[in-house]
Amino acid sequence: MKKYMYLSVLSLSAAFFTSSCKEDDSIGKIDAVPVNYDAGYIVNGESNSISVINLETNKVEKTIDLANLESMGNGTMNMNMDNIWPHHIYLSPDKSKIAIAAPGMDFSSGHNMMADTATTTDEHSSHHGGSSSGSSTTSMQMQGKILILDAVTGKLLRELTLDGMTHNAVFSPDGKELWAALMMPEGKVIVYDANSYTLLNSITVGQMPAEVTFSDDGKKVFVANGMSNSVTVIDAITKQVIDTIITGEEPVGAWPGMNGMMYVDNEEGQSINIINSMTNMMTDTIYLGFMPGMAVRNSVMNQMWVSDPDNSKIHVWTKSDNGFAHGGEVNVGYGAHAIAFTKDGKFCYVTNQFEGTVSVVDVSAKSELLKITVGVKPNGIVIRYK
Repeated sequence: MKKYMYLSVLSLSAAFFTSSCKEDDSIGKIDAVPVNYDAGYIVNGESNSISVINLETNKVEKTIDLANLESMGNGTMNMNMDNIWPHHIYLSPDKSKIAIAAPGMDFSSGHNMMADTATTTDEHSSHHGGSSSGSSTTSMQMQGKILILDAVTGKLLRELTLDGMTHNAVFSPDGKELWAALMMPEGKVIVYDANSYTLLNSITVGQMPAEVTFSDDGKKVFVANGMSNSVTVIDAITKQVIDTIITGEEPVGAWPGMNGMMYVDNEEGQSINIINSMTNMMTDTIYLGFMPGMAVRNSVMNQMWVSDPDNSKIHVWTKSDNGFAHGGEVNVGYGAHAIAFTKDGKFCYVTNQFEGTVSVVDVSAKSELLKITVGVKPNGIVIRYK
């Protein structure tokens, strides 16, 4: 969205990350009924909660209160959970766990305030005797969190504390690893063992990395570097950087399209770059005329859907021999952001951040069927089939 909301003072000469793990055997303020139905998990940023929607009834059946998850015998978690701003959510391949990234910062109005803050940080360091070039040294840095929950019960399984905000945490396709990025001027991707949560690797990428995603075949990892205007490509096995691709201005995510392509949404560039994940070559650029929230391909309909948060719409593009053509739009809610299609491609769910709702859309008709009230500032969404 429009401005990076990175207000913390950054420390680049200190150790770039610490990890704190806790194993929990308790539930916070949630009901005890298991999620034994096809469900959509909606992350509510300002409410610090997850709304679980039954896809058959389109009603919220369960609410998980992340702010009040407690550690069995260890008191509450070690961060002010009233202010964690949970963001994006991913499901493990075996569908048993969900990973929620909590940057501790509200990104609902944009991601790129980080550039201004990094400049302020350098000035602050220089004033206090630090170097104004290269890595700046300060004593404050915002911590982010990754929360691992049991997808059926809602129990907290693990809490990881990071020395830096993180946009998302994604499981590797084999479920053995958990990948995330530290949103810092000297960006890092960190890789955990998804069972022991031991740190396995740290990989240097571009400035202010946001979303970390896998290619369709799982062989490569794509990292959107917001301040570098680039995407870093990493070999998922060797953990080596194999390419850096220049993109539009302020990319947020490179989203896999289930067709070998990655769809990169550039917020300030107001464009979508399409990258062939096999060759790492950019094949198309679509200029939108609005700031994108997310770009998602419907593989059944062979369409690309892009959320338009400022105008409360979803725009649809279709691919032909002559390139991409605008193929209609759907009126949804204010602050439209994340898009998730059902597995048959017939319906999609859209989070509306500034309405506290989720739109249910008929894909073929390009029409909103209803709105579901959830928490405040809903953002990430993932669909799980039982």
